[in-house]
Amino acid sequence: MKALFHVDFDSTSTFELALANIENFIKDVGDAEVAVVANGYAVKLFVRSANPKFAQKLVELNEKGVRFYVCNNALNLHGIDKENLFEFCEVVPAGVTKIVELQNDGFAYIKP
Repeated sequence: MKALFHVDFDSTSTFELALANIENFIKDVGDAEVAVVANGYAVKLFVRSANPKFAQKLVELNEKGVRFYVCNNALNLHGIDKENLFEFCEVVPAGVTKIVELQNDGFAYIKP
């Protein structure tokens, strides 16, 4: 199974829900491909210094194979240098384009 989780708001409660959904999905399904696409204000959630609260959980999910894609357009809009992101984040030119690509590749779209 393939699942795409889309986050676009800088909301702690929504992000916590998304991370819990991802954990529950992996626990329930087992072998799954999971991607997270962050665009808009949500790119702020992947800045190392701004979000130590989520660091361990993100590392654990990455070690389970979860891929994290962060929108470069949103990074530029918010003045965030990609060097400040968690090292496992992959910066993509446009988050919305990555969402379409993943859906075309069979990923189910989930919006927590």
